[in-house]
Amino acid sequence: MTGSFPPNVAAGIKEVKGTTGPSTENSVANSGAGAPGALIPDASYAIPFFKQTGTIMYAPMQGRPGTKITAKTASAAYPTSSVKIAKTFLPPPKQITTHTLSLTASASSHENTASPAAQPLDDMQKYLARWRD
Repeated sequence: MTGSFPPNVAAGIKEVKGTTGPSTENSVANSGAGAPGALIPDASYAIPFFKQTGTIMYAPMQGRPGTKITAKTASAAYPTSSVKIAKTFLPPPKQITTHTLSLTASASSHENTASPAAQPLDDMQKYLARWRD
């Protein structure tokens, strides 16, 4: 590589002592509960979404559906909330991310051991099988 640095850059390079860099200025990554690997208390997920403030929102895991439909009429899962239509530009959102509670459900499966149905052998059997009831 050919070329040269201006004298002020060459002088600055000679003054460098180590490569650790400056200390972090990312206050979001060091905000306690939001820090990587930090444990989030389960109570955080119990606060209704619309009442949460701060840079991190906490959402509960969606409930598992029932195995039978027992309701006779439909009902809302959550209370309705008011909606305000924006008439001017809104400020940028303060929330940076949403944390969702870990999966609490599990599913199991097994192999289907039933043998497949026999297939028609010739063209006439295939044709007749189309009209069988």
